[in-house]
Amino acid sequence: MHDVGVSRADAIEAARTDANFFAALCLPEIFVHLFPSVFLALWQWITANLQIERGFQKLAIGLPRGFGKTIFLKLIVVYTILFTNRKFILVVCNTQDLAQNFISDVMDVLDSDNIRAIFGNWRTTLEKDTLHLKKFSFRGRPVIIAAMGVGGSPRGLNIKYVRPDFIIMDDMQSKEQAESQIEAARTLSWMMGTLLKTNDPARCLYVFVGNMYPYPGSILKKLKNSSEWLSFITAAILEDGQSIWPELKPVSVLLQEFKHDTELGHPEIFLAEVMNDENAGVKHGLDLTLITSAPDYLTDADAPAGWIMIDPSLGRKKSDDVVVAAFLMHDKPMFREMSAGKFSPKETIKESFTLALKYQIRAIFVEAVAYQATLAYWMREVMQDLGLVGFDIIEILPKAGSKNARIFATLKSMAKPNPEDAEQLLHKDVRHIFVAQAQDWDPLKTNNIDDILDVATYSSQILMEHQGSLLRVFELSQDHNKIAATTAEEMALPF
Repeated sequence: MHDVGVSRADAIEAARTDANFFAALCLPEIFVHLFPSVFLALWQWITANLQIERGFQKLAIGLPRGFGKTIFLKLIVVYTILFTNRKFILVVCNTQDLAQNFISDVMDVLDSDNIRAIFGNWRTTLEKDTLHLKKFSFRGRPVIIAAMGVGGSPRGLNIKYVRPDFIIMDDMQSKEQAESQIEAARTLSWMMGTLLKTNDPARCLYVFVGNMYPYPGSILKKLKNSSEWLSFITAAILEDGQSIWPELKPVSVLLQEFKHDTELGHPEIFLAEVMNDENAGVKHGLDLTLITSAPDYLTDADAPAGWIMIDPSLGRKKSDDVVVAAFLMHDKPMFREMSAGKFSPKETIKESFTLALKYQIRAIFVEAVAYQATLAYWMREVMQDLGLVGFDIIEILPKAGSKNARIFATLKSMAKPNPEDAEQLLHKDVRHIFVAQAQDWDPLKTNNIDDILDVATYSSQILMEHQGSLLRVFELSQDHNKIAATTAEEMALPF
């Protein structure tokens, strides 16, 4: 044993009652920072429940990523073996390999010099030793620890009529599985119908540890709202603005991580996995991850129809952009490309014709609200001046009702569990920025940055009211290449 400055009896008692002493004893090379108060409270909570002799306790725990939660859980399992009379510990992870690695690490701690010196050599009593199952005696008490991945069969866990009385579920659900309604339902069904019934008939402590993913299929979210489960969920940054464990990861580092995720367009990752914010990215209750990219086999050349949609800014908000978007019609509309910015009328017209020429689109729709209606007039003047023939400049008014209601209906029509049911598609080059804006959109606010979302709301209206104008074929009175070059570089506009 390393020199800890205490007798064997004192060391045992200190390890039993002091979480920090126990962690340093088990992992002296790794455990260099004392547990913060939140982790100490959680330690007391779990270990107290481990002492209950009869009954069934269910604990749902949400801990932020990057704070050693798996190591924390492994120490809990070691503590269970050393200081409780639990007989059968079942460790469940997302995969069988992860669960096996978990119990292998637990065995390594039991094999460490400090633990052997104080508690003895458990290996002399080893009866069964496989990757997924260890059976041995500890201080005269039989102990079984087993590993299982999600979806595994509980058969074989009834070992000489001993069944699990401590089931610990560590990161059982991945982000991708929470996103998918099918996978989430499958995992929850297996957990409730199979795993939770693999218990000792007299008692069992269930501990679920995961992240609060912002999707309807998040298991932790469901357990938090269940009356049968007690929940302990904490964020990395507490309400007072301090890190939950400043010695391990100060708040400055956490804010830098948040900045990084935000700059890449995915602040919801930090909010969900580090802050355990169940509402991250889903203010409107829609699972935006269901909005997928259009399949690659849908090529531009295969689309017989298309249109340009222009949403000029009214200038009410500093953040307002003019959006010029190209849509191609396959069996359903696909948002193909867009150009957005603080465009002047001249620049808006140039961007519109540039996209129209690029995709051979003849129908150009202009949102004709207030002074924006004059844009259609100027576009017709430009056509005449440049000799552009064959374009239809069509003024369109939004349908009755609020813009937020239209946006919500559009997002709902796109966020389908089965992508084939989506009423509108997004090209992969558009999806990223579209979904990012949707994640920040709040249906209860009127000052959203929603210009890109608004453009997409017109698709169903255009298809219903203007089918005859959507064919991509049009005539030009001049050489196409010349016009395209002129449009892309510099237009000699009459104003």
